[in-house]
Amino acid sequence: MALIRCMNNRIALLCVDLAYMYETKDGGGYDKIRLAIPEATTENTSDCRDSDEEENNKSSAKTDRQEEPSFSCANFSPCSTYFMAVTNSKRLIVWKRHGPGNWEAIIQRHVARKSVQVRMCSTKDTVLVADRSGDVYSFNLDDTEDTGGKLIVGRLSMVLDMVIGEQDNFLAVSDRDEKIQVSCYPNCYNIRTFCLGHTQFVTCLTLLPGPPELLVSGSGDGTIRTWCPETGRQLHRYEVSIEKRAGDAKDNVESRKPAVKRLALQPSGTTMACLIDELAEVLLLSWQGLEAGWSRPQSLVVPCTPDDVAFDDDSQLWVTLTSPPSVQLFAHSTDPNGQWRRLEVPAELSSASELPWAPLLKDVSLTLWQIFQGKCKPVVANGNNGSLSQLYKQWFDNEHSYLEKKRRRLEEATAASAPKQLKQEPAPLS
Repeated sequence: MALIRCMNNRIALLCVDLAYMYETKDGGGYDKIRLAIPEATTENTSDCRDSDEEENNKSSAKTDRQEEPSFSCANFSPCSTYFMAVTNSKRLIVWKRHGPGNWEAIIQRHVARKSVQVRMCSTKDTVLVADRSGDVYSFNLDDTEDTGGKLIVGRLSMVLDMVIGEQDNFLAVSDRDEKIQVSCYPNCYNIRTFCLGHTQFVTCLTLLPGPPELLVSGSGDGTIRTWCPETGRQLHRYEVSIEKRAGDAKDNVESRKPAVKRLALQPSGTTMACLIDELAEVLLLSWQGLEAGWSRPQSLVVPCTPDDVAFDDDSQLWVTLTSPPSVQLFAHSTDPNGQWRRLEVPAELSSASELPWAPLLKDVSLTLWQIFQGKCKPVVANGNNGSLSQLYKQWFDNEHSYLEKKRRRLEEATAASAPKQLKQEPAPLS
């Protein structure tokens, strides 16, 4: 799986155990930096937690099939000076930019469990990490010791995403049990409200800049909902609809609505890209205000199911794929129809100033494809890579088996309580 993140003039690309940072220049061109990943330390302070003993027992039973190294989540800080990433080996790594092309890994911390999201506060150097067990930990960059972080939110449901307000005034987490919890920050034990209404797991969250600042959520129930984080009131609901594809089972299409996998918002806050689970398309939604809500002007067809999507500061849309071409770039057309179109690198490029995005796109696509060829298994064009199907709750109808067992018990009880017949001696022959 390939992750891509964009902020200011920086593009971060993460795949398997490699991380690259691209910095575009105002006059054209770019700098490419391979982020150094420090070696894992032997000390793990999170071993004192009761949960780690259970996880270690599970991991020891999986020695025959080791999990490939990869990154589970990553993000820039609001100022884009820091970049954070968490590996599937439960390591939090934070890089700091000291100057053009100079990024240094400043801290490495161990987290309790595999993480689903990492964020950084805008008002202080604090990193928040949410893990899949339902806990959120805070890590202060000034701490010199690996204390395992401070627990600020504890939930019984599996957390799937997390966002923090622009002014660090609230923290919102979504879970598998259809809920969004909005807590005051930093005192997260004070729950402000719950955003209730989804009927399936809530996979992704994003913030619509204000004023007022709004919360947008995507779910496995096939809806994208807009909320007021102050009151938890639902402001708008958008139903995601997709055309039935060839080969889809009729029952499966009718029983399960399209699951929203990721939401990425344009810097201007008017266009949002939406990824649907197991769908080789990128849905583009346009925000029309509180009265009209979201509309769907266009869908972008891609060769296979996308891994990730992000907007850069030029409002260009980057899409990472697991089959060639490994990266596709889209831009908003200046035509009267205002459609989005794919940008392709020409066979012969006379100068970088002619198409400033072309050399960067070529390098990013080539780098990602080389990583796939060297360290990743091939992925089929319509493969279910990273499917969300395991998040659906399974319902079992055991009424028939229960009635059958009950019938057998009654028959056995009746046979046991019936009076035994005495064996009669045969009459003697006369």
